[in-house]
Order: sequence, then C-alpha cells, then structure tokens
Amino acid sequence: MSRRKLSASAISCFLKSPKQFYWRYRANLEPISLSVGSFSHDALAGGLWAAAVDRFYKGVGETENTKQLLTDWQEQTQGWVPDRLRNPLTDALTSWMGIYYQLFDPKDGVRNGSEKRVENDRFVGYLDGLDHTGKIVHECKSTSRSPQIAEQVWKTANSTQVKLYAVLTQADGIRLEYAWKDQPYAIYRCDVIPITSEQRKTWESELTAIADAIDALGDNPENFICHPDGCCIFSKRFASVCQYSALCSGLSGAEIGFKQRETTRK
Repeated sequence: MSRRKLSASAISCFLKSPKQFYWRYRANLEPISLSVGSFSHDALAGGLWAAAVDRFYKGVGETENTKQLLTDWQEQTQGWVPDRLRNPLTDALTSWMGIYYQLFDPKDGVRNGSEKRVENDRFVGYLDGLDHTGKIVHECKSTSRSPQIAEQVWKTANSTQVKLYAVLTQADGIRLEYAWKDQPYAIYRCDVIPITSEQRKTWESELTAIADAIDALGDNPENFICHPDGCCIFSKRFASVCQYSALCSGLSGAEIGFKQRETTRK
C-alpha cells in the first residue's frame, strides 16, 4: 500500500473521516466523475485565482493575465458546471483581477516568487508564496463576504494548513488575503499575523501526534472508522455527503466508479 508525506488536505481529511482518508490517501482512489460533491467549482475558482496572483507577482500584465484566467476557467468548467454557477464566478474573477492591479504592486515585497513546495521527512505543503524575507507566508483565499471577518481570519490562522506551513517554513508570521465572491467584489489583505516559536513547537507536537496515530493504523481498512459527521450513511446533512460511501457500504461493483489518484499533490 502506497504511503506519502502528509499534506494539510490529508490531515484535515483524516480528522474529518479516517475511512475517507484511507480510501483517498492509502488506497489512492478518487471518484471517476467530477461533480460538485467531489470537486467543487468554488475550489477550482480558488485554485485558478491563486495561479493568477502568482502570474501577477511574476510581472504578467493585466490584459494577458485576465485573458489567461478566464480561458482556464471556461475550459475547465465546460460540461460540468452549469451557467447559473459559472457566470457569477466569471464576473468575480474578472473583477478581482482589475482590483488587484489597481491596489497592489508586484514589487511590494509581500510575495517573492511563485508557489513553493516545502517538506520534511513526514509532511509536505504547497505555499502560495513567501515575502521577500522568506519568513512571512502569503496565503490567498476566495470566500463569501462575511461580517465576522475577524472570526474568519482567526479560523484560517489556526487551521491545519497554517500550522503545517509554520512548522515546515519556521515562519514568523502569515499574511492572509481574501477575495470576496459576492458583490460588491473586493480584495481584503490582512496585516501580518505573528507566529511565535512557542506556537510552532505546539503545532509541531499536534501534527506529529496525528501522524503517529495515522501510522499506527497501518494499511488495514478495518482500522479506519467512518466518522458520523463525515459520512452520508450516518448523517442526513447533505453537505456531508461522502463520495466514498459506496466503497464503505460494500456494494458489489462499487470500485468501478473509482480510479487511481495522481499522487504528485495533495
């Protein structure tokens, strides 16, 4: 059974549902069909936006960058995202691009270089970027506007993703950036949130304990339980529908709906 270094996505998956973690990260299976349940259009938009910000900091001009962003969005949503979901995000992506070039300078030192892979012997992460000092992590998020922005920032700053990045980079802080998906469109860039050495030590201990727990379960699928809140077999909340439930249920031929995952990322 293939084992890889743990990413923030893998750790979060395990905390939500150990059984889902097994199917996705131990058996390396993913659903063949792309649907809103398995890979959301919101997640795709966020990934393409991060790539556009990356091009901004590489010096790509606004016209070229916007054209590339919208071309990628149209091509990658064709055939599976309905217009009622695609069109509002098309407007948002276009607006974000104009706002970004108006507000920010690619030479401002907030972000130096493109996406960066960081890792140690057990964990791996993919940063949106680091500042010119190499000690401040820059992370972009696309999200719905929230009046509780302070609470949203706090949740992100204490997320598994940020903890992992801090441990892997020994960062002194993180700068979060939010692109609002609803009108009026806007970009909100936070001040740097400091990260202390004590926080890094605590987070490293937490992550190591999780990794040890995962290793202790071995490769036997019976050791990985279904968490009630992460499985549609136990939970009636539609948002919790798990694409792997057919495998857990033991339905004959369920494996036909899955394929081997590409294991280069997440």
